[in-house]
Formats: sequence, C-alpha cells, structure tokens
Amino acid sequence: MKFGNAIKSVALLLIMGSVMCASASRDQEVTLVLVPRDDATVQLGLDIANKYPSLLVSYKVGANDVVSLHGWTGTQWVNITAEDYRAGNFFRTGPDSALIIETADEQVPETLVPPVEWCASVSKIATTEMRPLIHLVGQYFDFPFKDWQWFAKRYNKDLDSINPEGLNVAWYNKPLSEHFKQSSPVGSSDLQYWFSIRQPVAVTSAVAEPAPVMEESVPVVEEPAPVMGEPAPVGEDIGNPLTNAIPPAVVMGAADAPEDTVAKPVAEPAKVEAAAGEGSL
Repeated sequence: MKFGNAIKSVALLLIMGSVMCASASRDQEVTLVLVPRDDATVQLGLDIANKYPSLLVSYKVGANDVVSLHGWTGTQWVNITAEDYRAGNFFRTGPDSALIIETADEQVPETLVPPVEWCASVSKIATTEMRPLIHLVGQYFDFPFKDWQWFAKRYNKDLDSINPEGLNVAWYNKPLSEHFKQSSPVGSSDLQYWFSIRQPVAVTSAVAEPAPVMEESVPVVEEPAPVMGEPAPVGEDIGNPLTNAIPPAVVMGAADAPEDTVAKPVAEPAKVEAAAGEGSL
C-alpha cells in the first residue's frame, strides 16, 4: 500500500513538473486566474494576485449557461462582457497562461476557456476545497518556502498538508525532529483535481532550400587522389567545416615545386689531370 502511494506521489510530481517546466518562474509572466464567485475562492484569488502578476477574473454561471464576469483592477471589480472576454478586450497585457478553478460539481462552460489566439497554455483545478486547492496552486506557481508558510498560516493549514512533497523546503527550514517523521503522501490523491486543457507546442518553421541552379556541363578532369600524409596542393581549400577557421599555411619544399622553377645546379668544369714536370705529347 505504501509503495502504491509512493508511485502516485512520483506521478504527481512528474505531471506537475511538466507544466512548470514551461516557465521556470511564474513571477516572470502574467497568469489569468479564473475563479468561481464564492467568498473563500475569490479571497484565494486576491491573495495570488497580490503575490504574482495576474489577471484575476471571477465568474458566475446562471441559467442556460449565461455567464457573469468581473475583473479585478487592483482596487475594484469591474464588469466584463462575454464578448469582450472572448475577444480579449479586457486587458492591456495579455496572459502567458491561464489557471481555471471550478467547483467539483459544476464545470466551467467551454466559452470560459481562453481562446488560443491570446492564451496558449490553459490548466484547470476542479475543486474549491481549500487544502488540495492551495496544494495544486502552490505547485503551479512554484511557491517558495516563504509563500508556503504564508498560505499555511493565512488559511490555518498544516504546512505538510498543503505541501506534502516538500517543494522548495530546505533541510534547515524544518526542525531536525520533523525530518524523521513518516507522513502519508496525502498530495497524491489531489491529482484527480488537476487537468491540463491546452499546452503550447513548440513549432520549428522549416526553411525552404533554394532550388538548384542548372549549370552548363563542364568537362570533368580527374585529379589523382591525395596521398595521406602529404601536404595539400596549393590553392586547395583545407579549412575546417565545423569552425570555418582560417586554413593553416602549407610549407612547401623544393621537392614540391614545379620542375621548370627549380634551380638546376651549375656543372663544374672538368678537371685536367696534368703531372707536374710532364711536357705535352
């Protein structure tokens, strides 16, 4: 049983890690946080907006899926029409990602999922129960230790219950006795509330190669294959194709020069053998 719980915990870390890898730090991007209009969840949304760059929008679904939307300006709530929401006409700086929070018994209408034209990445948490909600929100925003502490104190939660994996908790952040306690991986069950609706896909645009230019046929003159160990002929490109480095100079010797440019030795005059005191015949 314990082994199964451990496997679930690893799965939670892997899935959440794949989402967080898209952005090393959420405080460097803008997140659309969409929350249902109940007091506790709206308060959590306000706390997130006070700590991370966010577009906070509350929603209420009425009869026939008619949606009422309000956006937080930092000082007050303002009305957002459904048309402006779909068109993205309610912000100055568009979000890099969106986090939708919905109740366990009521899914958000499809019209509230941000269009891909102005928000590429969309994730969803399908619970408003505060403990798992803070746990998944903290994983999503990659809370540092001080934020885990802050949210645990503000919502009167045990730190290990909202951060069972110990994300960003160093060994010195906890008393020594706490490291020897065995805690059940309660966070593994929270995976049931997590949904990845849409994640951006990196697209590499293909660069079209220029069409080959037909050239007039030129007679090919075969050259002898180079012999390993001999210097390259003069004029041959011996640059390094990996670095485009300047080719090294080739030192030529007399034996490598053309035959007609080599200075020929001057023949010495023939020696005349003559014996001293001998006369001519």
